Amino acid sequence: MLHVPVMLQEVINSCPDNCNLIIDGTLWHWGHSFHLSSKTKKLIWMDLDSDMLLVAQKNLEHIPNITYFHDSYANIEFVSSKYWKADFVLLDLWVNMDHFKIWDRGFSINYDSPLDMRFNQDQNISAYDIINRYTSPQLEKIFIDYADFTSSKAKELADKIIQTRKASEIKTTFDLKRILWGCWLGKSAITVIFQSIRIQTNNEIQNLQIFLKKLPDILSPLWICSIITFHSIEDRVVKKAFHELASTKGFELINKKVIKPTYQEIAKNKASRSAQLRSIRHSKQS
Repeated sequence: MLHVPVMLQEVINSCPDNCNLIIDGTLWHWGHSFHLSSKTKKLIWMDLDSDMLLVAQKNLEHIPNITYFHDSYANIEFVSSKYWKADFVLLDLWVNMDHFKIWDRGFSINYDSPLDMRFNQDQNISAYDIINRYTSPQLEKIFIDYADFTSSKAKELADKIIQTRKASEIKTTFDLKRILWGCWLGKSAITVIFQSIRIQTNNEIQNLQIFLKKLPDILSPLWICSIITFHSIEDRVVKKAFHELASTKGFELINKKVIKPTYQEIAKNKASRSAQLRSIRHSKQS
C-alpha cells in the first residue's frame, strides 16, 4: 500500500462493526475501504475513472465480496437498489494523486498536455470546452466560486482568456498557464485556477449536493456516513447538509465539531493538512 489514507483510524472508528454493506463512493487508492473490508459482508467501490477501477481489481482480487461500479457517487441510489441499504458510506473527496502524474490528463500545471481534466473519459465536456466555449460571466463565476478570487481579478482573467482564444484556440495546459502568468499569477494561484476548472469540468460540487440529497433514502435505519473534504467549498456544502439533517428527528452528528488530522499525521503526510472529516448517523428505528 503506497498510498497513505488520510485520517484512517478516525474513519475506521466511525464505521460500525458487522455491516451488511459498505459503499466507498470514491475508490481512488482504496486505502480506507481496504481496511474496512473486514467489517462488512459486502463492499462496493465506485469510481468515475475506469483505469483506477482496473488497477484496483488487479491488485485486490484476493479480497472477497467486492463489487466495482464505474459511476459517480451522485448515482448511489442505482447501486443501492441492486443490493440492500448501506450501513456505512464513505466519500474521500481528495483527488487521486496519480492523476497529477499522468502527463496527458491535464490535471497538472507541470506537464504540457491537452486541456482535459476529466475523471471519466467517457464524459463529453472537458476543460478544453470550458476554456474555449464558456462566456466571460461563466468563467468569472468559476474563478470566484471555486478559486475565491475577487470579482475584479476574476473578470480580468476571464477577459484575457477570451481575448486570447479569439486569436487561436487554447489547447494545452501550458497555453493556459502562459495566459495566467501574463496576468501576474504565481504558481500557487495558477494551481488554484486549475483546481477550479477541474471542479467545474467534473461537476464536483453539484455531484456532492445531489449525493447529500439522496443520502437518507439509500441507507439503513442505523446508517453512518463519513465524508472527508479538502476544499472549503466542499466542507461548507457537507456541513450545511449534515446540520439540516441533524435538525430533523432521527439524525445526529457523530462529532459536533469537524475532525482534523493530528499534527503527527500532517508531519508524515502533508497532503492531509487541509482534510476535514464529518460524520452523521441516522438513529431512527425502522
